[in-house]
Amino acid sequence: MDEVEFGRYRLISLIGRGGMGEVWRAHDTATDRVVAIKVLPQHLADDETFKARFRREAHSAARLDSPHVVPIYDYGEIDGRLYVTMRLINGRDLQTILADGPLSAERAVRIIEQVAQAVHAAHKVGLVHRDIKPSNILLDDNDYAYLIDFGIARAAGETGLTSTGAAIGTWAYMAPERFQAGTPDARADIYALACVLYECLTGRTPFTGDDMARLVAAHLTTPPPQPSTAKPDLPPQLDEVVATGMAKDPDQRYATTVELARAARDATTVPLTRAGPTRPDHLAADPFQVQDTQLAATGAAPVLPPPAGPLPEAQPGPMRPGWRRPRVVVPAMVAVVLLIGGGIFAGVKVSQPHGNTPTIAAPPPAPPPNTGPFTGTYTADLGPETDLDGRPVEGATPATQTWGVRSVCRPSGCVATAKRLGGDTVLPTLVFDDVGGRWVSVGLASGTCNNVRVELWAVLSLQPHPDGTLAGDRSTTSNSGCNSDTRAVTLTRTGDVDVASILDPASLPPRVVSPAEALHGRYHQTRTFTAPAETQEYDLVVRTDCLRGGDRCMSYFHGADAKIEPLVFGGGKWTEDDEYDSPCPSGGTSHMKRIVQFPLPAPPQDPITLLAGHGRQEETGSACVGGDFDEKFVRTGD
Repeated sequence: MDEVEFGRYRLISLIGRGGMGEVWRAHDTATDRVVAIKVLPQHLADDETFKARFRREAHSAARLDSPHVVPIYDYGEIDGRLYVTMRLINGRDLQTILADGPLSAERAVRIIEQVAQAVHAAHKVGLVHRDIKPSNILLDDNDYAYLIDFGIARAAGETGLTSTGAAIGTWAYMAPERFQAGTPDARADIYALACVLYECLTGRTPFTGDDMARLVAAHLTTPPPQPSTAKPDLPPQLDEVVATGMAKDPDQRYATTVELARAARDATTVPLTRAGPTRPDHLAADPFQVQDTQLAATGAAPVLPPPAGPLPEAQPGPMRPGWRRPRVVVPAMVAVVLLIGGGIFAGVKVSQPHGNTPTIAAPPPAPPPNTGPFTGTYTADLGPETDLDGRPVEGATPATQTWGVRSVCRPSGCVATAKRLGGDTVLPTLVFDDVGGRWVSVGLASGTCNNVRVELWAVLSLQPHPDGTLAGDRSTTSNSGCNSDTRAVTLTRTGDVDVASILDPASLPPRVVSPAEALHGRYHQTRTFTAPAETQEYDLVVRTDCLRGGDRCMSYFHGADAKIEPLVFGGGKWTEDDEYDSPCPSGGTSHMKRIVQFPLPAPPQDPITLLAGHGRQEETGSACVGGDFDEKFVRTGD
């Protein structure tokens, strides 16, 4: 591709793209060197939250003094777009390398040792990375490791910068406390690094699942997996290292990432043949809690123990106190505000292995019926109605409803059933599915509009928040184009519910993804009549909502001047079958009847870039255009 001018930089080629920006190979004309430059994407340029996170990444990484953190050269803003330049590393990320299979124990430990030093350097200046994973670890041709992407790192005690308060990170590596209220500390990074160690040794993540609900439940309740079970040729001592690094209770983990790496080195070089002493009572206090107490009194920045230089080869000697101590890793009740719902998981007690004999902990007991991710009695506060483009509806007022909800998570995904307990609504029962981290319900009812029977599509989309609430919107649309509105909605859990009174969601089949869901975004509509010749053009936005079976969907186009174009999908095609009275631009009023069909594009595509169809419009009572016409929607953007 042609080079792109960006201030003093010439962007040569795109290296990668992620949620926080694009990384380019670039030439710095001021210093005459090739660099890597990370640029905030244009569509995020006006998002103050993302801009703040981007600035923080550059500032945080520039402060670090570690050979295993990519050096930052410069950062700033050019033409309204934030950027940061850094050394260009010629190599591959660890995730790409692991795609070819697990590493040898020696190579895995060598990489973890280097990453541990980088993380420890961040912890010494009070930074928590919060997204340690293989794709954020770069390796050059000599396996020299660099930790990258401090875009979501935060200072100890600093709150996150997501607009919803949602947890930031990658589910497969997130420590249990990341799903709880409060501010996780550096020990969450120790957990994540232990997850990466396990993946390096086995070629797989510690816990797997088709959705975040299963991953969250595993991090909370499932004992850490044993590398030697997945790969019997590994030293069994590594099982203890992973178990300690991934302990559910942060107090039971290694004190630093360097200590974790040193233990992994010991496990591959020195046989562990004797049990260590029980940790003395005077050493049992959590060093992070002691430090936090001291910092609260002094106001100083947190400082962790300094690194001891390159990790030495371990010598035979006493074991780290507490390694052999039985550990109860989850309290009797863990109050967890899940990002997948507003419920509470009941905690269980999980025992870690004793001595050198691997043990398998008993599976956690089944949670009681009112502890699912989205189960209980909820109050729904609905804001005043607006149209689909946010324009207020005259005379609209807020409303309140009460719902009983029952949920279950299974390999095919999380599903919840709900029953109205109070308040007015078009649907007395709902079914929700976890779709991309949101609870989505699509229901179908009947109603009237202008004395004509219509289908009413009611859609609820709710994002769980860490405080236990769920917030989003409820929209109602119809196949005739009238009765369309939307409301802001907030659900607050107020107590338990008699789950026996609500349909068991486990009895429902999995949600089916419809190919019609690929019709979304912005489109330019063109309708061309053949006789007499006339062309009508509009710019519209469309969203597609489908029933759980995937067989019927509503694609609702809307735009300026209250222009509405509803299409109902079924049988492999969209259909508009509409009849109404309308003023004619040339004067008078016409009675219009329009039928048009749009076949599903083949082969399937997502998003759909072109939707084309043919129809007929009949009008009486005026000189408005009627007859046959061709119609198409051309996608113009998200």
